[in-house]
Amino acid sequence: MFLTSIPLKNNPEESGRILKHAGTVTFFTFLSRMLGAARDLVIAHVFGAGWITDAFVQAFTIPNVLRRLTAEGSMTLAFLPLYTEIREKNDPHAAKKFAAKTLGLVLGVTTILTGLGIIFSPQLVFLFAAGFASSPEKFELTVLLTRIMFPYLIFVSLVAWSMGILNAEGRFAAPAAAPIFLNVGMIGAAFVISPLLKEPITGIGIGVLLGGILQILIQVPSLRKVGQSITPRNFFNDQNIQRLLRLLGPSLVGVAVYQINIIVLRNLASFMPSGQVTHYYNASRLSELTLGVFAFAITTAGFPELSKHTADANWQKIRSTMRFTMATTLLVVIPASIGLSFAAEPIVSMLYFHGEYAWRDVQNTALTLQAFALSIPAVALVRLQTSVFFSLKDSSTPVKISLVSIVVTGILGWWWSQSLEIFGLALGLVAGTWFQFMLLLLFLRRQPELHKSFMPLGSTLLYLIASGGMSIFTWQFGRQGLWQQGPFLLQNWTVFAGLLVGSALIYLILLLLFREEHAVRISIQLKSAMKNRKSKK
Repeated sequence: MFLTSIPLKNNPEESGRILKHAGTVTFFTFLSRMLGAARDLVIAHVFGAGWITDAFVQAFTIPNVLRRLTAEGSMTLAFLPLYTEIREKNDPHAAKKFAAKTLGLVLGVTTILTGLGIIFSPQLVFLFAAGFASSPEKFELTVLLTRIMFPYLIFVSLVAWSMGILNAEGRFAAPAAAPIFLNVGMIGAAFVISPLLKEPITGIGIGVLLGGILQILIQVPSLRKVGQSITPRNFFNDQNIQRLLRLLGPSLVGVAVYQINIIVLRNLASFMPSGQVTHYYNASRLSELTLGVFAFAITTAGFPELSKHTADANWQKIRSTMRFTMATTLLVVIPASIGLSFAAEPIVSMLYFHGEYAWRDVQNTALTLQAFALSIPAVALVRLQTSVFFSLKDSSTPVKISLVSIVVTGILGWWWSQSLEIFGLALGLVAGTWFQFMLLLLFLRRQPELHKSFMPLGSTLLYLIASGGMSIFTWQFGRQGLWQQGPFLLQNWTVFAGLLVGSALIYLILLLLFREEHAVRISIQLKSAMKNRKSKK
């Protein structure tokens, strides 16, 4: 029988801690993503997939692109390793002081960017969606929505700042729960604010701002518990802030170029028939569901551990943590990728095929989702690899690799979109992401201390074999649904539930037959939990 060699037993305490924190992040992220899906369903039901939703998607994209620069893209990755190093080598007070100065930096930069963004919204909209200029009504609505939602940049950057602190302190619940309130704000606005406005879609924009405020407020109690001041401090002439900026420099360049790539792809989409931007957005949201709930949860939980080990220069633990985190991530993303590819049409039909969302919209969204699904393992591993480089205080290598991969993505996306439209754009992103993963892996292996293999090859092979067996069931059973009749048919709900549960069970059973270590461990934990419940009764 097959057996993997993931070194769980070498450091069971850390492995258990990562899984516990990942479980917390997964739980709250799942709730957030479910509400996010409900939010998208509400918008799709009320507004359909036309020029109004295209305008909203493009407007919401603009502050979200910039947040990658000021928040989760660069700031979080650069801040957490430095914060951990200062805390470990100096004292907690020094780390808290550094965090307060970083808060001043974040507030200053985002406030300036927000002011400029509101003033130059027409120019930004043209940059992101030049194709909208041919329709004055569509263009003006996008500009209005952009101005309404731009202050969200400040709120989401503050959330990312607090997440870095709380994760470093071993607190994951509040940061993971924060996005829930963005979705609550948007859904609430759709039913309460939108009906009162002349242009109902602007109510969703107001909901974004309300959700951003709620996201910040939920973090405050946890920040106070760890002793972190929420009063910004003067960040000028501070040695650690200068170190942060030096680490941020190459990262900002890389993230900026990546966002430029997104701008180019969205611009290409804006010239396509009405609704294509919405199809692209909905498909990407569904693929991000898996990444956000499972893959990114593991990375989020493992990043503080990696930062701690690099601060101590403990390379054995670094390799062990990388291997464990990578194997745990692949355990989920490989079957998710294959499952989404084979069940794209049933999933999109059951979620979106109602109201103004037509069957043609379902088909286009499902086809695009199949492309995005192929990129899920690569996206997850790229995030993990990037975290490793940042924990090693090396931001230049992933940036250089990002630059090369972005060129590949842009060229292929443009080329394939000429004949395949929005599906071609998605394929370009898939190819570019896998190219980025391979380059990052090559450069990680060139690190002297990481030359020993940290790739869980045995586990990966078992995941692929089990996913292959699962896909046969997914394809055959999925054909029993009458998906063109939508989510209001009882037979479709029966088939859909059987598809999800059956696929998961087959995958897990196959892994247990192979004696795959992670699956065996999950089985033991479930049996233990059931015994504890019985004993309590």
